[in-house]
Amino acid sequence: MPKQILIADDDPVLLSIYTRMLAGTGYAVSLASSFAEAAALINSNTYDLLVTDLVFPDGMGTDLITIFERKQGCAKCILVTGSASELDPDKIPALAAYFEKPLDADAFTAAVTKALA
Repeated sequence: MPKQILIADDDPVLLSIYTRMLAGTGYAVSLASSFAEAAALINSNTYDLLVTDLVFPDGMGTDLITIFERKQGCAKCILVTGSASELDPDKIPALAAYFEKPLDADAFTAAVTKALA
């Protein structure tokens, strides 16, 4: 069974970019375009990795990580932000990696592979 990844971002262009970056990797990718949609998917499914934007119009990616950690236990997450100054990665135990936009595709896919190893 392929590893399950949930990607949450309110930007449809970025969701498309993530899909292209992970195409052909063998991972099963689910997409969420809002905090509420991502939270519902986390609560109703099992994922091996959460990739989330930091800021949504209806919530914060750090709160999604908290929901994911509570459900998954040993959760692995990758956080993406428009500004790293908004983030203190040491306060997020499940954080496998974080990236500032724009993403470096090679570094991102390497982080996904490492998080799922």
